Amino acid sequence: MSLIILFYALPLQAGGNVVARVNGVAISAYQLEVAISKQISTATFHGTVPDEKRSEFREQALQNLIIFELQYQDALLRGFKPDKKIAKKRVEAIKSRFNSEKEYKKSLFEAGLTEDDIRSGVEKYLVVEDAIKKTVIDAARWNDADLKAYYDSNVDKFKQPESVKLRIISIAAEKKAAEALARVRSGEAFGTVAAKMSEDNFRTRGGDIGSVHRGRIYPELEAEAFNLGTGEVSGLIRAEGMWFIIKIEEKKPEQQLTFEETKDKLRKELEAKRSAELLEKWNKELRAKATVEILLDSEKNKDLHSGE
Repeated sequence: MSLIILFYALPLQAGGNVVARVNGVAISAYQLEVAISKQISTATFHGTVPDEKRSEFREQALQNLIIFELQYQDALLRGFKPDKKIAKKRVEAIKSRFNSEKEYKKSLFEAGLTEDDIRSGVEKYLVVEDAIKKTVIDAARWNDADLKAYYDSNVDKFKQPESVKLRIISIAAEKKAAEALARVRSGEAFGTVAAKMSEDNFRTRGGDIGSVHRGRIYPELEAEAFNLGTGEVSGLIRAEGMWFIIKIEEKKPEQQLTFEETKDKLRKELEAKRSAELLEKWNKELRAKATVEILLDSEKNKDLHSGE
């Protein structure tokens, strides 16, 4: 966690103008601007975009701030409190990212923050973090018995499709491709020929593209790949303006995955799905009973109340 990650929890005095009120609690222009910058850096991997593009991030950033405040207010009503020891460690971790105490204090000053602001911001963040854990993450857990019941009811979903492991050589000119095929058929290692003559990025791996199942490679290649036997090499195949040669390294038939083989992946998928559903349900319930006033662009926006 760094100063910028605390944008949800920054105090009003850190930023002047109010852009929204959530059940009477103000969200500042500073919070919004920092939230927009954070969202842009996450989405684009750099912090600068044209003004018109930046405005596209504004609405989502504001909605995120509103939801965070609603979650915090709900957490307080339900009795959630920050763990002071964890908060202290988080604050120390933030400070440790600066080269010196002087640099840390300078950063606080430039942001219009005090050390108490950072501490209270961390505590607010921890309250919401804990509320999300209890309300969403913990509630989304699947035990082994329920997972097994789901697997048994959907056993056909857990089949590993037929696959082939292959190497390829791809060359634009037919004459050069024919030369490559002749070298392979004369006994030169396929991987060696691929490394020397192929014109795709797989040449650095001796043409090895790994295992694929139907629908993952060009239809012309697929037709040959699933008809050839292990160790066999195709003739010249024309596809997408190139000449290809393929060699089958290994073939695996369709197989049923056992519960133990798929349990961990299935748990992650189902818990992620349930978490998303619980989070959406919680947020909708919070918005339904909230009074949210948007003051940004007031000539275009009205008060936003439940369900909007």
